[in-house]
Amino acid sequence: MATKRLNIMLYSENNEEQIVLPINPKSIEIKYEKSFDTYEILGFGEVNIMAYHKPIRITLSHFLPENNSIFETYSGITYISGDGSTYIENEFSLEKAISILKKWAESKTKIRLVIDDELNLDCMVAAFSQTIRESTSSKPYILELLEYRNPTYKTIASNGLITRNNSINTPSFILMTSKDTIYSIADKYELDYKILAQNNGIIDPNATYEGFRLSTKGA
Repeated sequence: MATKRLNIMLYSENNEEQIVLPINPKSIEIKYEKSFDTYEILGFGEVNIMAYHKPIRITLSHFLPENNSIFETYSGITYISGDGSTYIENEFSLEKAISILKKWAESKTKIRLVIDDELNLDCMVAAFSQTIRESTSSKPYILELLEYRNPTYKTIASNGLITRNNSINTPSFILMTSKDTIYSIADKYELDYKILAQNNGIIDPNATYEGFRLSTKGA
């Protein structure tokens, strides 16, 4: 049975940095939790009352391959040059990927995690760890993400919970899958499909272009 390859992207809109994972994790853990307040009731005993929903926690773990491997075909990195003057869009670079992930982990940078149609969520990097091995230059890693909640965003919900942020954040480029068309991507990210097709040299907006690196600039 054929396996489905997920298109997993991490990007920071403020820093204009984006990573498309070259190798998908064997599994992705998405943890939904609730918090409980515990009370002792006379003549009844201990009871638990749900207090609030905790931020979603996502754990990605696998390895980042060495440069010029067969895996980089499906990945890429976008970032701004050190002096802030040049927009750089490259094939996968192990060193650059680790550098960006470390920076996200050490700073207050908000990032967006997109896993095909499964998940589209604002996050903070809670932890990033890597293992250095002598036998290979590839780097095993664990990336822990925590859902970002804006404390200034007020909800109208009667239970006082913070509503999930449903705003659309469009990545600077999208790696198209076998199910993607210009129409479907334009509809998902509320883009102009004509401009999107024109900017990428695509004539038929209904055709699929698996593996094509679609730029969303200007659309």
